[in-house]
This record gives sequence, C-alpha cells and structure tokens, in this order.
Amino acid sequence: MNKENKHYLADWMANKITDDELKRLVTEDEFLQFKKLRNDLEKFETKTPDLEFNFNKIKEKMAHKETVKTKSTKVIRLVQLTAIAASLLLAFGLFQTFYFSNKVTSDYGVTKTVQLKDQSKVTLNAKSELSYPNQFEWNRTLKLKGEAYFEVRKGSTFTVETAQGTVTVLGTKFNVIVEEDFFEVHCYEGKVLVVSGDKQFVLTKDKSVRSVRRAFTLNESYVSPLPTWMNRESSFVNVPFDVVIQKFMAQYNKKVDYPPAFKSVKFTGTFSNSNIETAVKSIAIPLQANYSIRAEKIVLFE
Repeated sequence: MNKENKHYLADWMANKITDDELKRLVTEDEFLQFKKLRNDLEKFETKTPDLEFNFNKIKEKMAHKETVKTKSTKVIRLVQLTAIAASLLLAFGLFQTFYFSNKVTSDYGVTKTVQLKDQSKVTLNAKSELSYPNQFEWNRTLKLKGEAYFEVRKGSTFTVETAQGTVTVLGTKFNVIVEEDFFEVHCYEGKVLVVSGDKQFVLTKDKSVRSVRRAFTLNESYVSPLPTWMNRESSFVNVPFDVVIQKFMAQYNKKVDYPPAFKSVKFTGTFSNSNIETAVKSIAIPLQANYSIRAEKIVLFE
C-alpha cells in the first residue's frame, strides 16, 4: 500500500471519499468486504454492539484467508486491510461505550427528568448538566454539573463523576450538589460511596456528607422523602450564603448584589422556586436585610 493511499479506508468510512474513488484503489473483492464491514458499523448506531461476536467473525475470516495456500500478495493485502477494519470496528464500539456523547441540560428555573437505558432515572435541578455514554448499559458512568436527584436501578456499578468528587452505588436514591467550593451528597435509600481526593465516605439512608472549601462534615438527620427542590422549594441548613445565592440565580436568572459581610453568613431557611418576590423575602428576613427587586437584578442591603 503506497503512502498516498494508506489512509483511504478510514477516509471512506468517514465519507471523505466516495465508493467510486475507493473502487479505483482496491479490487472488487476488497470493496465488497469493506462495504459489508461499513454496514455492520452503521448498525451500531441503533443497536447495542456485540463486539465479541463481530470481532470473532473477523478473526474467522482472517483465519480462513491464512489457510489458503496461495502466497498471492492480493490475499496478504486483503488480510492486512481486514485487520485494519477490525481495529476500526473495535475502536468504534469502545467510543460508543466510553465517550460521553449524550448531554442533557436544564434551563433557569426548570427541572428535567432523564430516563436512562438501564431504567435508572435522573432529575436535574435548574441550570444543571448531565452527560453519559451512548452505550450506557455497558458503562454506567455519568458526569454532573449542578444538582441532580438519582434513582438507580440495581445492577453493575453506577458512578457519578463531578469536579469535586465521585459517587458510586449499585442501586439507591441520592442527591448530589456541585458548586464552586461546595459539594454535598445525601443518601435517601440504600448505600452510597463518596470519594473526593483522599477522602472516602460510606453513606446510608438519611446520612449526608458536605464539603465547603475542602472541609468535610458528616450529618445524619431525617429529611423529606425527596429533595425539596423537586417540590418547587429550595431548602438549606447552615449553607454558605454564596451557595444559596447561586441556587437562587439558577431558578430566576437574576443577578444578586449583597453586602460583603453576608459572605460569611451560614444560611438556614427555604425559598420558593416559583415566586420571585416570596423567594427574596424568604432570604432577606432571616438576615434582617432590606431588598429591592429591579428589572436587571436583586439588591440586598443592611
């Protein structure tokens, strides 16, 4: 195979060259073989790939070629090209299994529910993002930004990766919050393993772990059967004020100005996710603060 044509097979599979152009570069038998392999690849977009079956079929074809006694360079070349196609087929299957090609986002003030292929369910809070591989049932791993509630069907290991830590379960219900300098996981059912850097925590029902600027605390208390944000309220217990404001902005898409002194406040309270004036009052009253609701922003002042 000369240097000019060494990439033509990959180019053809990527539709960079036409069938007619490929036919000028290979024999008729080779073209038919490659066309069959490409048809197999296209089936992977809608069906779960049986990589082992397809790879074994390719090996059988290669073994059959090796039993042919002729030493024709044509046969040798076909075996080499079939091996290349097998590698592409395997790489495509791995790509579908490990590349996070599916992305779901929620807008300001909107929650969104995702039903996964393994029948697990994820509900995203406002301004959150979830990504996961196309062949999720082979690799139950997701990436999360923001906040989400997970209802996991029992099965293989289910992992949620975030910028501040990893949550691993087999089958359970739990909530994850990821914000800048803030990370919290609450277990509602089953058992959850949380790993963040060199820290590890095993949570059971009604237990949670929280990290504020990498300082971890474990908590145990009865909570409602679901996170309150799933019922259009946001609740906080001793949470840094800047995290509360981030959650408010995710619901209402409004900038909030507040005095620097409020940054050190640990807030306990609840605000509505469906009425902005009620929400602002619920934040201001515990702080004994005044407020102004303007078109472009909210202002809190002492």
